[in-house]
Amino acid sequence: MKTVKLEICRGTSCHLLGSQDLIEAVESLPVDQREQIDLGTIDCLKNCRQGPNVRIDGTVFSEMSSEQLLSLLEDKKLSAED
Repeated sequence: MKTVKLEICRGTSCHLLGSQDLIEAVESLPVDQREQIDLGTIDCLKNCRQGPNVRIDGTVFSEMSSEQLLSLLEDKKLSAED
C-alpha cells in the first residue's frame, strides 16, 4: 500500500484562508483511508496570495477547498492501485 505525502501550509495567509479546515477534513477520514496519508504541516509554500496551499507528493496545489483536497487524495489513491 502506497502512502501519499501531504503537507498543508500553516503560514499566516493560508491559516486565515482555511488551512485548518483542510487538516480537519483529512483527520476526519475513516481510519483505513487516513493510514494511507502521511499528513504534515509546513510554514510556507511561497504562494501566499493563492492559499490555502498544499503539497501532495511534491506537487503544490493552490486555492484548496476541503472537497478539492479529498478528491485529489482519492485520485492519488486510485492511481497508486493501478
